[in-house]
Amino acid sequence: MSERRKRILGGWFFALVGVLTAGMVYRHLEQLNAPAWVAYAACWAFVFFGLTVVAFESGLHRTHTWLAVAATSALLAPGAWVAFGPGPRACTVSLPFITSTASEWLCRGAFGLGALMVAVLLVWVVLRALRRDNAGQPRAGIDLR
Repeated sequence: MSERRKRILGGWFFALVGVLTAGMVYRHLEQLNAPAWVAYAACWAFVFFGLTVVAFESGLHRTHTWLAVAATSALLAPGAWVAFGPGPRACTVSLPFITSTASEWLCRGAFGLGALMVAVLLVWVVLRALRRDNAGQPRAGIDLR
């Protein structure tokens, strides 16, 4: 099997994992410790990232670029909700041989830092997508694989 075909199958696999996980979320909404949209956003991140790989390997560069924007947006939502959403937060910190409950500020701070990094990545991906749309052709340089 060619490497390209393996990557396409891997992309479809991760998209399917996202869809199946969303189905499990739907069936067990009562067990969520977050709003359903937060869980669905995490599921959609898998779907979009998988489809991003499929689009890239299929030569659909514009589609690939905007799927990367959608995937990064979906990845931002859960961390941003933990960091900035309403209500108390409880996180667990695990190190080798030690597991403890973290304070709310540590929990929100860690997720806030992660959300900030993903937000910076999202701005970069959107700007790159807009440049590709305006130029009509992908530019040389860093690729969005």
